[in-house]
Amino acid sequence: MRINIIYISKLEFLYAFRETFFASITKKNIQGGFTGAGFMPYDPERVISKLDIRIRTPTPLASNPRIALPWVSQTPHNPREATSQSAFIKTRISNHQGNSPTSMLTAIDRLAKGTIAIIHEVAFLHTEVLALRKANKGLSKRRRAKKIRMRLGGSLTI
Repeated sequence: MRINIIYISKLEFLYAFRETFFASITKKNIQGGFTGAGFMPYDPERVISKLDIRIRTPTPLASNPRIALPWVSQTPHNPREATSQSAFIKTRISNHQGNSPTSMLTAIDRLAKGTIAIIHEVAFLHTEVLALRKANKGLSKRRRAKKIRMRLGGSLTI
């Protein structure tokens, strides 16, 4: 049976609200709301049962704290990376005592590769700048000549 209510007075609303509120606010509903939202009521056993505890022995730190993490040599692409690469190589060379020089040689090769790439880029940019300066100089000459002809009352065509 469906009742269509079009209008309710303030007193009727307050009475209906009070009855509904006290009927719905129960311990079971409150706990169910917290559980549904992920906020469980205080239950230490439930929390401990969900913990995944694994006992392990911590790994010892590296003997040299400056080289605690393994570092992979890469070709530098900017000045910061090149500085970092050279500092790494210096540190490796100063700490090298009876170890295989393969990692140092690889790092030097990568640094050299980056340096060569930068030198080629600089040479290319230098050539391009010279060509642009030459073109700009020629354009400036033509514009100056045109302004002088216009001042003297000449025509725009040669």
